[in-house]
Amino acid sequence: MKFLFLALFFSQVVVAQTAIEIASIDGKVLYYRDRVISILTEKTILKNDDLIMTKAGRVSLQFEDTTLDFAPHSLFRVMNLKNKERHQFGEFLMGDFSSSTRKKLVDTRRLEVLLPKSKVHVIGTKYVVQIAANVEKLLTRQKGEFEELPRLELIPEVVASNDLVTQITCLEGKVFVKTDSGQEKTLEKSESVLYSGNGANLRLTLKDESDLESLREGLKFFLDVSPETNANPAE
Repeated sequence: MKFLFLALFFSQVVVAQTAIEIASIDGKVLYYRDRVISILTEKTILKNDDLIMTKAGRVSLQFEDTTLDFAPHSLFRVMNLKNKERHQFGEFLMGDFSSSTRKKLVDTRRLEVLLPKSKVHVIGTKYVVQIAANVEKLLTRQKGEFEELPRLELIPEVVASNDLVTQITCLEGKVFVKTDSGQEKTLEKSESVLYSGNGANLRLTLKDESDLESLREGLKFFLDVSPETNANPAE
């Protein structure tokens, strides 16, 4: 099966030299490679274009100084590409993930994750991304009720739907969001943006501590801001 997802053009792209470390696995997590579905283990060597499917489990991937934590029933396509301007981790398709960069970055590369209808890049930060087929399913996931995702062959249709909803919440530093419709937004700490379809209309809200606590309890992510985490002042 071939996925027809939009690929970002990289000039003089090189594959990142540092391998992706599977920091932890909890429960059943699968990966799809060359038309074969296999069980992901901590000894698995991930390759570009591997599709990670967390099923009922959770997994943490470490890209140099950044860790991505994925909730149950999430989909993530590994890319791990670098050029002089950016380090692109991959394409997040559905579910929930949190990102944490633990220390100040040495270089000024943007850290990027592609989404079905947008892309985000960050500056040494912590943030959460949630994507669901519709608003009702997003709210259900935020309560910690993780329904199974559509069958693999239906994912391209689901992520192309105008009903698809995306919510991005900045916990520290800055998160830059650019949607396919051309809308751009810079999120500061505790700000969250919600949009559907191609992101023509962005709804910006400010999360208070009770909102973050609900997010923390529902998704079971460790969302506290560590004193070791520093934002890179350069974009």
